Amino acid sequence: MSPATAALPSATLRAVLARVAAIPELRPTYEKFLDLDSVTLTDLPVLTKETLAGALDGVVRQARSRPHGAYVYGSGGTTGTPRLSLVPTGMFVEDITRHWQPLAPDDVLVNFNTPGRMWSSHNFFNAVAHYAGAVTIPLGAVADDELADWLDFVDQLGATALDATPSQIARILEFCASTGRPLPAFRKLLWTGEGYSKRAAEVTRRLMPDGRLYGVYGSTESWVIGVNEPDCPTDTFHVVPYQHVEIEDGAVLVTNTHPESINPILRYRIGDLGGFVDCPCGRPGRALRISGRDDPQLKFSSILLLPTDVTEVARAVPGVRDVQLVLFRHGQPDERMEVRLLTEPGTPREELERLVHQRVVTQVYKLGFAVGSSDRLAVRAVDELVTSPQTQKTPLVVHAGTAAPTPVAPARDRH
Repeated sequence: MSPATAALPSATLRAVLARVAAIPELRPTYEKFLDLDSVTLTDLPVLTKETLAGALDGVVRQARSRPHGAYVYGSGGTTGTPRLSLVPTGMFVEDITRHWQPLAPDDVLVNFNTPGRMWSSHNFFNAVAHYAGAVTIPLGAVADDELADWLDFVDQLGATALDATPSQIARILEFCASTGRPLPAFRKLLWTGEGYSKRAAEVTRRLMPDGRLYGVYGSTESWVIGVNEPDCPTDTFHVVPYQHVEIEDGAVLVTNTHPESINPILRYRIGDLGGFVDCPCGRPGRALRISGRDDPQLKFSSILLLPTDVTEVARAVPGVRDVQLVLFRHGQPDERMEVRLLTEPGTPREELERLVHQRVVTQVYKLGFAVGSSDRLAVRAVDELVTSPQTQKTPLVVHAGTAAPTPVAPARDRH
């Protein structure tokens, strides 16, 4: 029976419960269950992102007493209050690759995931290649004006596989198509970080019809929950044995049972909706199908962020009365965000736009690093915000469909 549907053994649950209850910030919630003769998962509360964030100090202290090392990774927030996660430096990769083997010793992997700023995917795929005995080119993200030269370089090294977000994969494939450059000899595409959008899937099928897709699903806090292979739909994942998944009112709850787990992942509400299905790949047991999000986070430029992370930074700038985020071509490789401002009368608009842009890209954790110096994030002062004609409410986030916005250069680049 699949680990997603099997009952969690009592001894395993007791071990996870004891580890979580040892964290001072969580002890009042969980210690009462330790003395019960019988306890099941459904007896325990659901762990939220806010509760997990509040236990960070205790998690760090517990990590410092362990015999193995730990990485600190970030999952969002601002520079003042980043949302952080601790993962053992082994990243469970040895366990994961027993059940998911996307690479072979003769592969050459180009790692397009961005390193630094406490991002986790770059390190993860380097480790996956290490356990496979493959060659790794730890390249990181590459701008369009450098892409041709770097693709020539990886061609010379005989690259056979790449890892990136689906948005990056689509961008690389479309770059080759638009410039007439032959694709490198990639035969495998490893992906994570966001769902494989319809746009990315269409581009992949059209430009790389023989490419084999290998994905992983999880979060920075819970780490890898499930794996996906070429014969699996891209929204369907086979749960790895050290994770236990429940579905409660459509929401995905996960418990990490690995003895090296540092984060107290016990009935953690990951923020996705899903259900159990039979995967057409034929692997035994039920698989987890992800159908959408159940929290207010949004995915932009391959990172998760709370809209309030952006709007609160912008509202703190003197002269700003109100803020609204407008997303153009959301979920597409060329998606853009416009931060619209209502300003106090008499406030110099261009100066305020420049200041808000500078604050947002430096204080909203990861966002500035993700958009770089591109025009994917713009700030614009407007006379009025978008209001719903039905409710007369002003939404925090507006999805502007597929139309491109009026070009507005990042304020810091204007003269």
